[in-house]
Amino acid sequence: MSIDRFKVSLGPFAKTRKNVDGFCHNLILSNAMNECAHQLIKIEKEYHEAVLKDDELLMQQKKLEMQAYQSSLHLTAYMYDEVDEIST
Repeated sequence: MSIDRFKVSLGPFAKTRKNVDGFCHNLILSNAMNECAHQLIKIEKEYHEAVLKDDELLMQQKKLEMQAYQSSLHLTAYMYDEVDEIST
């Protein structure tokens, strides 16, 4: 069974479907950004603790994790700006 069979592309529900799709995309991206921000704050605290303990290995690991979360935030922000179906 194909889901495309039930796709509404004309009529009074077409605009509603488009709005719902955009809303869902925005929710997913907002959740991703929120999760990245919370994890980034947590990792930054762990990094500062590693600096205080002068633990080079842990500092490098936490710095790499911070870069990964920052990259994820940048990617999600670009997706907000670039994808036409997503309204911001």
